Amino acid sequence: MTFAQRRQERTTLMANLLEQQWDVFGTLKFVNGRSIGRTTAHKLLCSYWNKVDRVFFGHAAERQGVRVPRWCFAHEGSDTENFHIHFLLQSPIADPEQACMALNAIWAQHHVQAAPLAKNWITPVISRCDAVDYCTREYWRMGSATWLDEISWERTTFAEMAKYEHDAQRQRIERAASPIWLRQAYEELQAQQAAYAADDGNLVA
Repeated sequence: MTFAQRRQERTTLMANLLEQQWDVFGTLKFVNGRSIGRTTAHKLLCSYWNKVDRVFFGHAAERQGVRVPRWCFAHEGSDTENFHIHFLLQSPIADPEQACMALNAIWAQHHVQAAPLAKNWITPVISRCDAVDYCTREYWRMGSATWLDEISWERTTFAEMAKYEHDAQRQRIERAASPIWLRQAYEELQAQQAAYAADDGNLVA
């Protein structure tokens, strides 16, 4: 595929993403992205997103296919060896900051190879164009392999998700990410938002 073809495909993908309803930008890293291996990373990411869906929607995640809308992208870094993912996500609850805290805390506790809170980056979106540009920026090199369709999801509306924002959901979140972890995730969120503002809107690598 020529550079011009990849540029056109990326342009089309970016336009499609900008039409979707998402309000969170995230980066999930590993303790060592250079040694994790894509097969192992894929398994951990699949199990993580399945857990996230169960935390927010309980049994409806499997029985009714109620899942958090997300668009996930593989990145390998400037040296092509540091595997991690970026994602765009529609907050499954009314407060995107609370969703960011839960997502980070759940990932940090998910597995010994999942990165700690401070290495991940999950914040409400400020600039949709910047977020889309960042998520797709490795398309020129990886092509469609950067798009992780198997762990992405876009068939749940916010109105449908809102039905599950009640006490049972809050209890599931606290079981998956205790108040202590959520408080630490809140501190990281505040630090990331301050870093974003100080760095003139540049997203995390």
